[in-house]
Amino acid sequence: MSAAAPPVLSVDALAVAVEESPRYCDAGQARAAGGDPAEGGLFGGWTEADPEAGGLLASYLSSVAEHSGAPLRELRMLAAREDGADLAETALRRLGPPPGPQPFVLVQSAADRDTLSAALPRLVHERDWPVTEDMGVTHLGDLGGAAVLDLLSWWADPAVGVTAVVVDEPLFALAGAVPGRLTAVALRFGGGDGPLRVLGWGEGGRPGPGADRVFTGPGACGGWPDLHHALHRDELRSGERVLVRCGADEHHAWVLLSRTAATPREES
Repeated sequence: MSAAAPPVLSVDALAVAVEESPRYCDAGQARAAGGDPAEGGLFGGWTEADPEAGGLLASYLSSVAEHSGAPLRELRMLAAREDGADLAETALRRLGPPPGPQPFVLVQSAADRDTLSAALPRLVHERDWPVTEDMGVTHLGDLGGAAVLDLLSWWADPAVGVTAVVVDEPLFALAGAVPGRLTAVALRFGGGDGPLRVLGWGEGGRPGPGADRVFTGPGACGGWPDLHHALHRDELRSGERVLVRCGADEHHAWVLLSRTAATPREES
């Protein structure tokens, strides 16, 4: 990951969506039920009447438990939302459309919440603005909210801009360590004229010159939600250097920004 970047990218708009107290079910019970739609989003389209699906689910969950180093009874699986709402879609709706056709990238901390309905093609299909290119990246863990800059530095044309959504929805968690909140952050990047100019990014260590404000938070979205709050409450002064951190202290990534005089766009 690059340690610095020329200031040719800016955050032109930022929107956030959260799901409080998400429901995680016992993965062992989901396996026994063969993928009851009421219990799990991952294999929700299969039922216990399908023995082949039940066997595949059992094998998959066993491999996940083995990889985590925990017994299956300690594994919890993210359940499907009863209202059918989607965090990424909500964040994109709040962000609104870009000024013209743009590429779109979806960054996820883990796998799709429902592999029977892949998120990337669905989100592209449902956009009311032309998507020129699309890309999906999964399993970036807690670093996705900053690692996305490394991707955009060579993939995106700053003159055209790009829309990115970072989704932190861990599909599995261990009992006692279930996340209390799931988050999606929608970011629109442009050619340097937005309210937050990108100065650099990196992984671990220090970002060089200090920042006036530091925003941190759990998971892949890190400090972006708190920065969003401060930006729209007009708490940042023009010229202030802002550091956004994603991930834990021992394994984190960061983005260094500078507040400009540009006015943040109002959310839809």
